[in-house]
This record gives sequence, structure tokens and C-alpha cells, in this order.
Amino acid sequence: MQAAWQIFRETYHYPAVPFKSIGRPCFGWALSEAYRRARETARIAAIPVEIKAARVAVLQRELEIAPFQDSWRLAQVEISEINRELSALVAA
Repeated sequence: MQAAWQIFRETYHYPAVPFKSIGRPCFGWALSEAYRRARETARIAAIPVEIKAARVAVLQRELEIAPFQDSWRLAQVEISEINRELSALVAA
């Protein structure tokens, strides 16, 4: 519940914006998002250390070669996805 409130505050700038103008569906979304993040954290924590280390090595290699794609825009997208996955693996 605390994570849902934190997500709600960050996303909808509560309490600067009153709750009645935001509404319950938005808080419901924040609850769902907090639950999704908790499941993802638990899923990553269940991965064995050896498999995580191997995946991190693969991602770091992909990060090294990503800037050499034909399109810089596609390279930026790929780099951001790799960094997101790396941060999730390293944090857990």
C-alpha cells in the first residue's frame, strides 16, 4: 500500500492536485502498478545468481555494440531498454 501511495504521489502530484480531481481509478492504477513492480522484483530475485551474471554479461556486450547500428534513434531505444533491464537485474 505504501508503494501504491508513493507511485500515486509521483505520478499525479498528490497532494498538490486534490484527490477528488484525480479520482479513484487513478489510485487503482497505482495499486496495480505497485503490485506489478512487486511481482517483477520477486521474479528477478528468484533467478539463480549464475543465470543473472550470464545475462548481465550478455547485456553489457550488447550495450557496447548498440551505438554502431544503422539508425541512432533505434540505437537509443535499444540502449535505454538494455539499461532498464540491467538496472533491474543488478538491483535484485
